[in-house]
Amino acid sequence: MRPEDSRGRRARASLLTLAAGGLGGFAFHLLGLPAAWISGALLLTLALALAQVEVQVPKPIEIASYIVLGTSMGTALTPDLVAQAVTWPISMAFLTVSVFCTMAGSMLYFRYLARWSLETAFYASAPGAFSAVVGMAAESGADLRRVAFAQTVRLFLLVAALPNILGATGLTTAQVAAPAQRGGVMEVALLLLAGTVCGLLAGRVRMPGGVIVGALLASAGLHLAGLSTATLPPALLVPAFVVLGCNVGVRFRGTSLRTVREMTVVSVVAFVVAASISAVFALIAAVVTRDDPGKLLTAFAPGALEAMTALGFALGYDPAFMSAHHLFRFAGLSVALPLVARLLFAVGKGR
Repeated sequence: MRPEDSRGRRARASLLTLAAGGLGGFAFHLLGLPAAWISGALLLTLALALAQVEVQVPKPIEIASYIVLGTSMGTALTPDLVAQAVTWPISMAFLTVSVFCTMAGSMLYFRYLARWSLETAFYASAPGAFSAVVGMAAESGADLRRVAFAQTVRLFLLVAALPNILGATGLTTAQVAAPAQRGGVMEVALLLLAGTVCGLLAGRVRMPGGVIVGALLASAGLHLAGLSTATLPPALLVPAFVVLGCNVGVRFRGTSLRTVREMTVVSVVAFVVAASISAVFALIAAVVTRDDPGKLLTAFAPGALEAMTALGFALGYDPAFMSAHHLFRFAGLSVALPLVARLLFAVGKGR
């Protein structure tokens, strides 16, 4: 195939994916569902991927969406929100215990009921940090297909189901409302420029959370310093939400229905185990800190840093709280997983 034909095919796949995501998001928006633009885009993209339709999200568009989301999250940070951070160490302590128990419960299920290998069970149980987990799993002899599938199913179910569960239980009333549109075109452009520069720099140095966290920090710094009061308009946010949903659905690309049938039940049960354990600790933390249960459930949800932070933002929860907790878990997993894996696998081989 000629290079120009290949580029044309990829362009058509990208246009189809983004159009389908936009249609799915719009449909969910009309139905009044929480986080509609994310979950609707995800489900329709997933359907295309499982139907073996070629789907993809171009990397530049993915990065641009992370810059927009991160920049917008940072605009919600105010001195009043920072003052609320005094309770964060308590919730982070509960999060630490939650991560340990979530992994332990999921591992026991994968290892002794699903009969997966020790290495596969260990990495499939890690709550989030997808890229780091897959990279480490590739060097361990784990079954990468099972690890990636279990991780993707968990993220898919969290993004698709969590907003609706919170809505059904009346827990989507956030303490922090999304800020109203402020600032002219030039102010918004300068804010996006700062988010872009810091986001790309964060991605280059491989900061946990990468582009989205770098953009968030730049935007938050400008707002906390009083150098900007601008916020991003829905015309930028809605496409970014759609791209995020599409990007999760695209992970199922190339997955056959037979593979789906073989691993879906195992992965869904593992999700229920992980989500139940994290929910218990989130609700305990909510009682102790007297904070919003929905916010704690979203912050403790065992999913990817970027997706879960953006989902919490879409639901109206404090983005500083969301990013801090998911970043804390990501950083902890990135440091602890190699050490725990070495000890665990050495013990396993010694038996």
